[in-house]
Amino acid sequence: MPLKTKKFLEKKLPITQWLPRYSKEDVVADFIAGLTVGMTMIPQSVAYAALAGLKPQYGLYTAFIGSFTYVFVGTIKEVSIGPTSLMSLLTFSYVVGKPVEYAILLTFLAGCFELAMGFFQLGFLVDFISPCLTSGFTSATSIIIIIAQLKNLFGIRVKCHSTFPALKETIYELKNTQLGDALLSVFCIVFLLVFKQLTKIKTTSPRSKKTLWFLSISKNALVVFLSALISYIWYSNLGTTPFRLTGPVPRGLPSIGPPPFHVETNNSTVNFVDMVVSLGSGIMVVPIVAVLANVAIAKAYSQDAIVDASQEMMSLGLCNIFGSFVKAMPSCGAFTRSSVASSSGVRTPLQGIYSGLVIIFALSFLAPFFFYIPRASLASVLIVAASSLIDYEIFLILWKSSKPDFFVATITFSLGILVSVEVSIVIGAVLNGLILLKSWARPNILIETRAVGENGLKYLYIKPELGLFYPAADYLSERLKKAHKEYPSIPIAVDCSGFLQIDYSGAKSVEALLKAFKMEIIFINVHERVMKVLQSLLGEELSTLCRTSNEVTFPIKTQEETPLINGQEDRRYSLERIDIRKGSLCDLE
Repeated sequence: MPLKTKKFLEKKLPITQWLPRYSKEDVVADFIAGLTVGMTMIPQSVAYAALAGLKPQYGLYTAFIGSFTYVFVGTIKEVSIGPTSLMSLLTFSYVVGKPVEYAILLTFLAGCFELAMGFFQLGFLVDFISPCLTSGFTSATSIIIIIAQLKNLFGIRVKCHSTFPALKETIYELKNTQLGDALLSVFCIVFLLVFKQLTKIKTTSPRSKKTLWFLSISKNALVVFLSALISYIWYSNLGTTPFRLTGPVPRGLPSIGPPPFHVETNNSTVNFVDMVVSLGSGIMVVPIVAVLANVAIAKAYSQDAIVDASQEMMSLGLCNIFGSFVKAMPSCGAFTRSSVASSSGVRTPLQGIYSGLVIIFALSFLAPFFFYIPRASLASVLIVAASSLIDYEIFLILWKSSKPDFFVATITFSLGILVSVEVSIVIGAVLNGLILLKSWARPNILIETRAVGENGLKYLYIKPELGLFYPAADYLSERLKKAHKEYPSIPIAVDCSGFLQIDYSGAKSVEALLKAFKMEIIFINVHERVMKVLQSLLGEELSTLCRTSNEVTFPIKTQEETPLINGQEDRRYSLERIDIRKGSLCDLE
C-alpha cells in the first residue's frame, strides 16, 4: 500500500492505527468500561428521548448505533456517542408537535452538515467559539431542561413549551400535584445526590473504594431500576400505580431503511422540501452545537494531544447519518459518559462495541420492563444531571478578569432563557466575533520612553501586541504620530515581535509612517515573513528592519548622526551594538 494511501486511511479510519496493537489487556479494560457505560446509557437514553418528546425506543436506537459507528471513525477513546440533554432539548424545539419522521430527518441532515464541515476541513472554526459563550449557553440550556421537567416531577400536565409560559403554567397547575409522583421525585433526587457523593468517602480498603465508585457511577441505573420495581410490584398487586409511567416500548431492533424524505400527516403528504423548511435553522444549529460539544469533550480527554476537529466533525456526521437509517435522534458525545469511561479505565474506542451490545440486550429482553419506569424518576435523573452543568462560578470569574467575556456569557445566557437557545448561540457568536475583531482593529500598544547607553540616551519604544492588519493600520499610525508629537526629538523603535503577519494595507501604513517622520524608524524583532512582505512592497523606501535585537548592526539617522544605543537595557528588549551606517536592511550573522 502506498505511504500516502496508508496515512490517509489512518487519518480517516483511526481504528487502523490502534487495532493492530490491540492486546488482551485492552480487551478486558474495554469490556469493563463498555459494560459500565452501557449501564449508564440505558436510563439516559430513555430519559433523553422523553426530553425530546419522543418514545423511549428512539433514545435506545440512538445509543447503540452511535456507539458502534464511533468505534471505527472516532479519535478519542473516552467519547461515547448517543443521546444527550443538549441534543434532546434542541430536537424538541424543532420537532415539537410534528411526527417522529421529522426528528429522524433532522438526524440525517445534521449528519450531512457535520460530514460536509469535516470534509472541507472547517475544524478551525471551532476555535472561534470561546469558553465563555459555551458556558453561558450550557447554563441556559440546563435551566430550560430543569423547568421542562418540573411537570413530570409533580405528575402534572403542562401544554406550553416555551420556557417562561411553561414555568407559569407549572406553578398554576401545582394544585393538581400527584402525591405519588412528588414523593417518588423526592426519593429519587435525594438518592442521586447521596450516591453522587459516595466517591468522596475516605476508605483504606481498595475493595470498598471500588464498590463505592461503582455504586456512584451506577446511580442513574439504580434509581430507575428501583423506581420501576416499586411501580411493577404496585401494578401487579393493584392493577394501577400512583405514578405516571413511561408507557410501552417495542421489543427488538429497529428496521433498517433510509430516512423519511416525505411523511403522511393529516390525510396529506408533506414532501422533502416542506419538511426541510419546517425544520428551519435546526439543520445548522443542531450540528454546530453537536460539534462544539464533541470537540470540547475531545479536548478535555485528549491528554495534551492535538484534537483533529475536522475528523471529529466527520465522525459525528457518520454517526448521525447511519443513525438516521435506524430511526435515531440527533446525537453527540456526553461529558457524563466520557467521565464514566475514563474512570473505568477505557483503553480504546472499541469500548463502544460493548456498550452498544448492552443497549441491544436491553432492547431485546428488557423492553417490556421499561413500561413500568415512572416519569418522575426520569425527570429526577435529568434535573440532577442538568443542575451539575450550570456554571455558577464562571460569571464571577469573568466579571473580575474580563468584562467583554462576561458580557458575552451573560447575553448568551439571558437570550437562551428569554428567547431561544438557537438565537443565543447566533447572537453570542456574533458578539464573540466582534470582540475578536476589536482586538485586531484596536490592539493594545505599549508606548514608553527608554534610556540606554552610558549617556542615558532616550528613545521612544513602541510595541503593538498583534499583527498589523488593515483594521489596525490607521490606529497604529495615529498612536505613533501622537507619541511623536509629545517626544519630537528622540528616535522611534517599533518592536514587531507581535507581528506574525502583515497585509498590504499594513505595509502601506508603514510606508505612510516613513514619509510622515523625518527621522528613520527602527523596526526590531521582525519575523522573516513580515520582512519579505515589507521588502517586496516598499523596496527602497524600506526603513531599518531587524529580525532580532541581539547582536545586530543597523543604520539609524538622528539629527546629530550619533549612535542611539551603545549598551543593553534589559534581557527582553535589548538593542545592542547599533552603529551609524548607510543601508536599508540589517543582516543577521
